Amino acid sequence: GSGEKMVLCCSGSSDLGQITDIVARRLRDEGVRKMNCLAVIGAGIEKSIENFKTKDILMIDGCPVDCGKKILDKFGFENYQYIRLTDLGLQKGNTQVSEESVATAFEHAKTFV
Repeated sequence: GSGEKMVLCCSGSSDLGQITDIVARRLRDEGVRKMNCLAVIGAGIEKSIENFKTKDILMIDGCPVDCGKKILDKFGFENYQYIRLTDLGLQKGNTQVSEESVATAFEHAKTFV
């Protein structure tokens, strides 16, 4: 329903993309936010886009390319929260996908409630 907490992530092919996906799934598994599919928006599925616009969205991108943010902006999303993992000190191509790196991102993401 309206105001439901949702998380979207870039799930890109890099180490940071993998971390965004793990963090989003952990937020879902711990009942913090419902995870949904960013590709639905990128594909232009209008019914889902309009539904998602009623949600409290947290978008997690891995790197400064900001793919997820650009998709949301392109489809008219205006009121969402945003995290970029490189802003947390993680480096694309140089960050091990480990419990430590996931925990760093997850703990930060949990503050967006």
